[in-house]
This record gives sequence, structure tokens and C-alpha cells, in this order.
Amino acid sequence: MSGQTILPDLLSNISVVLFEPQDDINIGNTVRACKNFGVRSIRLVNPASGDARRISISAPRAEDVIDNLERFDDLESALADCTFVLATSARERRNKRLYLEPRGAAAELVQMASKGRVAVLFGREDSGLPNFALDRANAIVTIPTDPEYSSLNLGQAVLLVMYEIFRVSTDAPIKRAPEHIVRASSESPLAELAAIDRMVGHAESVLTKVGFLKEQSREHMMSTLREMYMRTGLDEREVSIWHGIFAQIQWGLKNPEKLVEDKATSEEE
Repeated sequence: MSGQTILPDLLSNISVVLFEPQDDINIGNTVRACKNFGVRSIRLVNPASGDARRISISAPRAEDVIDNLERFDDLESALADCTFVLATSARERRNKRLYLEPRGAAAELVQMASKGRVAVLFGREDSGLPNFALDRANAIVTIPTDPEYSSLNLGQAVLLVMYEIFRVSTDAPIKRAPEHIVRASSESPLAELAAIDRMVGHAESVLTKVGFLKEQSREHMMSTLREMYMRTGLDEREVSIWHGIFAQIQWGLKNPEKLVEDKATSEEE
């Protein structure tokens, strides 16, 4: 197996609809986000420009999608063949519309895409979607953000929603770190990266002196050692122990005669 994700056929039933997009760079960002996550159908409703050359600036090597952009004069035509529509909004409004967060919305959309064409509708960069556009949606997607800085640009919003759709449609497993990586020791807190960096530097110095590191393999070996340390999730006490080990090796290198004396004493005992 190659390990590559096989795109499900239902992704071909998903269209991203941009209502009156004003900036071709944002259209390009949309193209790129869609291609990243396996969606190829993009529909433009009354775009301000829609120049393919400018769109390609932010969507390199996506000519296949750009060449197949569909253009519509009105929203009704763009949604005419859709059986389910999600619209995006920056906030929930005081009405009885159905509001969903991105992952739940993606689950609904993917389920409906197995039965027919569906759409995700995004509004103008400066004003979002008007009420008549929201009225044509089965549900509204709002993306949780920091309320003190909640504005997302068009490309960001498309990327987030497409990612969630891709995750759901491919049934991607949630990969979590082993428990020892995320543990919070009551005896000793997890080591900060700066402390691990100092320890790795200490290790490199000692391993160089004992001849373990060779110039041609130094970078690879140190990368491997760092990976081992990062994977184990060291706490502050464990980092101190490693520093103690390396310090003892350094002392032994400087005082070989004392190592001999200690060995002899140990054998006598």
C-alpha cells in the first residue's frame, strides 16, 4: 500500500459556490483549498472579475480546476441542481434557521452528497451573504473564533470547511499522542523545549568527545536522537537525569585514573 488517501466518489457531488466574489486572489485561495481536499466543482455567481491569470497567482498548478470554473448570473441558477445547501455566516442571527458548527455540518453534507449534488455557499468578502441567499440554505455553518477577532477571510473560511468535509468523507482516524506524551506529572512538570534543546546540545558535545558521532552521519544521528527524546515526552526531572549522565561521562573522560581506582575499590569490596 502506498499510504495515500483514496478520494471517495461523493466528493465529486460537492460544489463550492462563491456569491459575488470581489477579489480574484480570494477565488484562487478557494481553488487551492478545494483542490487540497478533493473538491473540484467551484461555481462563481456574478464575480467582480474572475480573471484566470490572476486566480492562478494564489492557486499554482491548479489549472484543471481553474479551467472548469462555472459562472452564473444569479444564485438561483447556481443552486438549481442541488438537493442540499450549506451557507456560511460569521455569526448566528436572531431567527429560526438551523445553525451548525463545521464538523457537524460536514457530516450532514457528506451524507447528503451520497444521494445527489450538494453545495457550500460563501458570501462576498465585504458583506457576507444577504438574507435571500441564506433563505436558500438548509442549514447555516458558523466557524467558532475568538470573539475579539472573529473575522476570517474568504480563503480561510473555505479551507476550514473543506478540511472538515475531507476528514468526514475519508473517515480519517483521529491520531492522538500516547498517554506518556501528554501526561501531567504531579511530581515533575513536562520539560520545556528550551531545556530539551540544552540537553540535546549536551549530548552532542559528549558523544563527539567519545567518538560516537562521525562527521558524515552527525546530522542524521542527532536528528534521530532528538526524535527519540521528543517522542518520550520528558519531564524536568528526567532531563536533569540525562544531564547528570552526560556530566558523569565528561568527568570520566577527564579523570580516567579515578575511574580505574573506583573500579578496583569496587572489585575489592
